[in-house]
Amino acid sequence: MVAPPHRRRLIWFCQTEAVAAAPQVLARLRDEIGLTTVMPESPVSHTSGFAASAELAAAGPFEDWRARLDAWPRGREGVYPPVAGIVSGVDDAPLRRVIDASARAGIEVWGHLGLWSYGGDVYPEHALCDLEGRPLDRRYARWGIGLCPSRPVVHDWTRQCLVHAVRDYGVDGLCVDHARYPAPANLHALVACGCDDCRNAAEELGYSFDAMRQGLRGWLERLRGLTPARLRALVQARPAASEWLAWVGDGGVWVEWLECRARLLARQMAAFGAAVRQAAGATCVFGSDVFPPSVALLGGHLYEEWERGVDFLTGGASFGGVVGWATCVPSVVAEWGGALLRAVPGAAEEDVVALLWRLFGYDDLALPRRLPGQPGEELPLEDIYARELARLRASSSGAVPLYPPVTATGRAERTRRLCQAVVDCGGNGALLNLDLQQTESLAVVGQLLG
Repeated sequence: MVAPPHRRRLIWFCQTEAVAAAPQVLARLRDEIGLTTVMPESPVSHTSGFAASAELAAAGPFEDWRARLDAWPRGREGVYPPVAGIVSGVDDAPLRRVIDASARAGIEVWGHLGLWSYGGDVYPEHALCDLEGRPLDRRYARWGIGLCPSRPVVHDWTRQCLVHAVRDYGVDGLCVDHARYPAPANLHALVACGCDDCRNAAEELGYSFDAMRQGLRGWLERLRGLTPARLRALVQARPAASEWLAWVGDGGVWVEWLECRARLLARQMAAFGAAVRQAAGATCVFGSDVFPPSVALLGGHLYEEWERGVDFLTGGASFGGVVGWATCVPSVVAEWGGALLRAVPGAAEEDVVALLWRLFGYDDLALPRRLPGQPGEELPLEDIYARELARLRASSSGAVPLYPPVTATGRAERTRRLCQAVVDCGGNGALLNLDLQQTESLAVVGQLLG
């Protein structure tokens, strides 16, 4: 029996308040580009604008954020910290207007809220720690100081929040954000989390936590012994990632550790998905954005495991931001390269950068030989994005639909190349960032994806 094709969707990742103020735009986009779905988010609450019930608020571990303004200064502006779940005090009238307008336009609504990759700076008692029990280095805070994904109180309460969202708002689906460890550019987060809850969760999955910790300690010690000459030899040998890991130390322990972390997250996501479907029925879809394939495992995403508990895969943005699919690897190269130069005094920047582009399979592209992020630098973002989408198709099983991210906010030619990459990889639609003033880009989206 041939499985039915996956549903095609064009999903607009939009601002709740803006659409609530001009709901007529929904019918316009439905007719002009074939919009099927909206996923609203409020920049105030970092969710779609859900309001917590009194029961949820009473059980919430993050309700005292207004008393933590030293750790979250934006709270003085009324902006909520990006923590897991739904925090009280939100005016949900704009979201309800969006839901009503979407129903009139025949467009489905996906709710949106965050999970783990931020919030640890405001709530250190629930934050990730490294394998030695230390808090994450604030040097990498721009990439996220995450919450521990194994903390029972956070997990149980977040599950209640997801059930509340689908029951009280009648949304057609949920796309959770921050369902990951901090971005891999946060070097310290790669050896998190080492708390007792994560240790217990790992051992429930069949891993020896102490053996992994000891193996990683040994690998890092070997790395500290690298010399400029040895590093150059590694570059000239053009190693694959697995070879690089093995040549420095026991590379197998890294694979085991990263897969353990990813399976731990996938198990939590499967539990959330089951709770959502039980509360709202099988037609209510549940999923998340994921890191692009080149760095997915580093950030906690093993697609094969992820697909068992979610109903779709999507991304944050095609470029830009922490999870931009064309900018994730350049960000990693910049941070890892800087750390390697500090760890191996006298190493040549060109050698370090060449090694890292090679490890991610980018060394055939026209990329800088200095650390990325220099003023005036231009990266071949469309080429990088197309490569990640080709890897997405190759690394996913086809069990769930793929809705790659498309940032259609710039010139039409860039939008055309991004949309064509989605078509070429066999995507089932896209998650869209739109600028309604960019009419040529909107037309391209409609022509290629609508």
